Amino acid sequence: MGCKPSVKGGKLVMDCLTCGLGLYSPECINSHIRTLALLGANWVKNRYEEELIIEFADDKSSTVREYVNLVRQIESLMNNPGIYGLAHDENYPRRKKLIRTVYEYLSMDPLLAVKTIQDYAEKPPLKPVYMEAYKTFRAWVNGILKGLTECKMYSQVQQLGDLRQVFISFAGLQTILFIKSFKLPFPENAREIPLPESAYTLPYGVNVKIYSLEGAEANLYHITNPLIDSLSPELELMLKEAIMQEMHILSPEKTDYRTVFDDKVIELRQMFMERSLEKNIVLNDELALALARECASWSVGVGSPLENMALDKENVTDIYVDGENTPLYIEHARFGLCHTLMRYNRDLLDDSFRNIVSLTHPLRKFDSQNPVLDVQITRLGMRAHLQREPATFGPLQGSFRLFRESPFTYPEYLLCDSFSPFYAGYDDVMTRLGCSVGVMGLKGTGKTSFTAAKILAIGTSKRIIPVQDIEEIPVTAYRKRGFHIASVRVQSSDVEGATTQEVDLVAMANALLRVGEACLIINEVRSRTAVQGVLNILNTQPGVFLLYNLHAQSLHDVRDRVELVFGMPASSLFATDRFSFIQKISFGRAGLNYRVIENEFETDQTEHKFVEIFQFEHKDAMENSQLKCSFLRNPEASARDLSKVNTSSLAKSLDFNYVPPALERRAKRTGTPVNEYVLEAFFKGRMYQEITTASEKLNNPYLRGMDFVLKCNSFVNNKLKEYENDHAVDYRTLEKEWAEVFRQMLAEETKNFQSAAKSAEKPGK
Repeated sequence: MGCKPSVKGGKLVMDCLTCGLGLYSPECINSHIRTLALLGANWVKNRYEEELIIEFADDKSSTVREYVNLVRQIESLMNNPGIYGLAHDENYPRRKKLIRTVYEYLSMDPLLAVKTIQDYAEKPPLKPVYMEAYKTFRAWVNGILKGLTECKMYSQVQQLGDLRQVFISFAGLQTILFIKSFKLPFPENAREIPLPESAYTLPYGVNVKIYSLEGAEANLYHITNPLIDSLSPELELMLKEAIMQEMHILSPEKTDYRTVFDDKVIELRQMFMERSLEKNIVLNDELALALARECASWSVGVGSPLENMALDKENVTDIYVDGENTPLYIEHARFGLCHTLMRYNRDLLDDSFRNIVSLTHPLRKFDSQNPVLDVQITRLGMRAHLQREPATFGPLQGSFRLFRESPFTYPEYLLCDSFSPFYAGYDDVMTRLGCSVGVMGLKGTGKTSFTAAKILAIGTSKRIIPVQDIEEIPVTAYRKRGFHIASVRVQSSDVEGATTQEVDLVAMANALLRVGEACLIINEVRSRTAVQGVLNILNTQPGVFLLYNLHAQSLHDVRDRVELVFGMPASSLFATDRFSFIQKISFGRAGLNYRVIENEFETDQTEHKFVEIFQFEHKDAMENSQLKCSFLRNPEASARDLSKVNTSSLAKSLDFNYVPPALERRAKRTGTPVNEYVLEAFFKGRMYQEITTASEKLNNPYLRGMDFVLKCNSFVNNKLKEYENDHAVDYRTLEKEWAEVFRQMLAEETKNFQSAAKSAEKPGK
């Protein structure tokens, strides 16, 4: 295949997707110039249509047009035997070879064509009969040399190095000097977004800025690494050589990609330090580490762009690759879908996908018989979904879901305005009581994160077993904090039937329930078999403690899908105690994204109906919106602030619209009055809000983390038992003690935080 030009309305349009040579590759440039020389029509502007559309400015198009016309003239001369003289002249074949060689070089390197002409030497003939042809040929050669050296393309190649760099420059693209690829130019219409969330720093010196683009709907996610972007030519060459060497010496069959990255970074860092000493190049520890990570990212990782974006787990939820040479784009937690300037060519995608697939060996394959693959990249906290032919029309495609190393906590959700303090306390109480819950929402709303956050409420006194096809819930983070949490791997829940060596979800869940009481967490219920199995477990084993999540946007949607898609009666849903619906919302066209609890229902298993417990009231701004509690008339239950609420005083003024059915069932089993659990929810909600407020006031995000939240929650849970008398808690005493203990906890954590910050500032730490 090759270039396929057409002239439309004065524009030379190149269909680069079908040429198969790769945009602005050396092969592409060679074919491009030769093809245009054969094109009889004239044009004003060059337009290249690939995964993006590139139009050269008029002066750039004029430079290309001038050069192509020169190539066309030289080709015409080459095919004119009259310029070479008499056929029996001994220099006749040399002259033909010279023009042919110059013509060949014109589509590769005009500098080489000029040097070939300059190096050509021919002595004047001794016989007068050949003298006229000699002079004529010399005149043509001098004319060609003059035309070449005076054309604009020649001077551009002199400045930039070769034809490829000229075309890339004309297109406004930027080459990645140590990888055969390029990134898109930074757009001139980009404007910084005047919000604190739009600029931040990631580990290893990586910077992120979010820009708005004039005339575009989506924002630009601009990620840079100043250390790598400002390398000296010597270090650029050193890095390029190291990447090429590492990519060729590694064998996928002999490399354990689960552990090789960190080992390779250490090895490469030392190698760069040693080579810099040999070449008398100044290289500090920070820059050596940056070089090592860059090299390892391409040789044994998923490529530098994906590796760096994976560092942004607090903000980026998904990364998408729609095909080779297409710009990567991401889903940002606050700014929604954003463009990037980075792209992978076919070779880079092949290498990155090969490294990812190697993580599953030998359980899973990625070939024409298995064109879809889900892989957990534990090192990056990333779930990779890969596709190839015949699941695509040729290109490799991938989407990557990022997961935080430390799960969300209720205080972090309060900071993000996801729900009210009372809801946080109520969800804590109902989870500790062992209520089964289905977390519903569309893709990217945070179902898995919210399900995992409930584990902190379950506490360390229950056995917990996440059942997953991909390890999205970070079991290790809980286990090392004293949680009794196992982890089992099952066949992908969107697969029907046994097609792999792995156990299916339903069989595994039933086996786990036979060996002892536990809280089962089933992540991502998708297939017909999985949904039927979950509902069968809930209906045949009443009271089972089961947390699961499902793609759905409303209760009506759930009921219709259960009946029409999964073939189960809608009444089977009543075995689930609670349903929480998460929604992604914004305020205005340019507003930030929020993930909120939109509705919560509890099931009345006697009257077979769903009772709405909470409902989100969407107003003109987030600060005016609220998650309204439907079962209490007390305004505190829907308030955004519980800091001034006194639980002991509230005990005398609780005003119920009705009693939530799931709460009523649990209250009857435990013998504890409903109002006691509601008061506990208020107390817990205030506790979580105090943690959130303190973390903001002290600028200490670690207060919202698992360790401090678990410490506070464990203390309160133990004190609730201590101060309970005849199924009632002495909240007046508990509040006084908690206020003092919380003050001491904050002082201790603040001291530790400041000490750690000072240590980090010291050199060598």
